[in-house]
Amino acid sequence: MKLGLSQASYRWVCYPWLRSDAPEDLYSERRLPYLSSLEPPGDFDAPIDWLLDRVAAHGFKSIYMESGWFGDEEVARGFKVKAEKLGIAYFAAAAVNLAAGPDEWGGAPRDPAWRAVSRPAYRVAVRGHGWSGGAEFQKGVRAMELAAAAGARATNVVHSAAGHLNRYTKRPLVAEQLANVVRNMRSLAPVAEELGMMMTNESHMDYRVADFIDVLEAVDSPWLGHCFDFANSISVVEDPLDAAKRAAKYTIFTHIKDMRVQSSTMLGEPMFYHSPIGLGHVPVEEILEVLQAESPDPENLHHCVEVPTMLEFDPEEWLEASVGWLRSKCGRFWT
Repeated sequence: MKLGLSQASYRWVCYPWLRSDAPEDLYSERRLPYLSSLEPPGDFDAPIDWLLDRVAAHGFKSIYMESGWFGDEEVARGFKVKAEKLGIAYFAAAAVNLAAGPDEWGGAPRDPAWRAVSRPAYRVAVRGHGWSGGAEFQKGVRAMELAAAAGARATNVVHSAAGHLNRYTKRPLVAEQLANVVRNMRSLAPVAEELGMMMTNESHMDYRVADFIDVLEAVDSPWLGHCFDFANSISVVEDPLDAAKRAAKYTIFTHIKDMRVQSSTMLGEPMFYHSPIGLGHVPVEEILEVLQAESPDPENLHHCVEVPTMLEFDPEEWLEASVGWLRSKCGRFWT
């Protein structure tokens, strides 16, 4: 098994739409960072080269990053050359409303206009946190095309509407939402096959891992696997070790992280906090044992370190502490 980097570890430093040093945020109601030992990227474009530098700095073997950041095939192909020279595997992210109904999802025929998005147009879209216009199916297709051009081993199709469509939404009921997810992911499976690239689903604090494994089995495509997140299932009341046991045989890569749980407070409500890996309550070593024993290709299973801090904490300190713990306490797993 190998260690990689997830872009989310640096979300407040480098995400074009979240950067805390954006001029419009300096006088906003949003909290400013207390400290950061990192110099952010020099501009507010997609931080592709900056993230590659962070991969190299930590000796990682892979990177998880949005394919939409490339903007066009030329940039994507340039990234592929750089990544191959560095010996870095690429796992892509594509954000779409997976639970969208038929009208919002759309479908084939694929719209060639999505292949012609320019970098300047992309910059405008990404500052608003997403593509502007177009059916969700077309967004997914475009993200997968860019991922394939960049040499991605898999594209993780992430649910982008978790705030209003999730396991606890009353209308539509979760069964209807998941039926939509099955139909929508089934429509993307031929695209993955055409591109010769795996796609994955992931519990993203929206549905349980068990839900997504049910989806995967219903889609029944050799081009669909799973991205296992070590901690996200906690937020939807699912034990992460149980989730790992269910997902292991489908897992293509992971987001390895930790989370601290305060199960009882004076207010009678539980609370969940991200934490450096090894300082939370996720049974990281036990999950690694399960994945080592049961995943399809443990030798080439990449664990992308995802340690998303809040603004008050230094992301580099959290990442260094997490990687240090993983290499000292779990060194037997890494190749």
